[in-house]
Amino acid sequence: MGKQKIDRLLAKLQDNHAQDIHDTAAIFTVAQGAVNQLAQEMGRTPDTSEKPSSLLAPPQLTKAELIHRYGNYNACRSAAKKAGITFSRQPRWPQIVAAFNYLEGCQKCVNTYLQQHPSPDLQDIKITLSLS
Repeated sequence: MGKQKIDRLLAKLQDNHAQDIHDTAAIFTVAQGAVNQLAQEMGRTPDTSEKPSSLLAPPQLTKAELIHRYGNYNACRSAAKKAGITFSRQPRWPQIVAAFNYLEGCQKCVNTYLQQHPSPDLQDIKITLSLS
């Protein structure tokens, strides 16, 4: 299989994954609306303090946005390295874009969690996650 075909398949797989996440968020939103309606009919107020549907969909950065932010491929690689993103080998643009998308999505989840569960013991602690 040629490199271009593999790149196209990977890009399609990433697009399908992003669409699945979007669809899941939409289903959750509809289900949450139904739960809220039932709770209201039963005279209870649902717990809507957490908004997990907003955490489900990762941001959708593009190659163009990354180039606009950082300038070029090498600058994106440097920014990725500074952010703690590592690649097992020379990444292609789809991998860089996916890495930044997931970094921003994970950071959003972490920030929300830290706001909901603050701890002074976490000061100056760095946590590294591996995506498998």
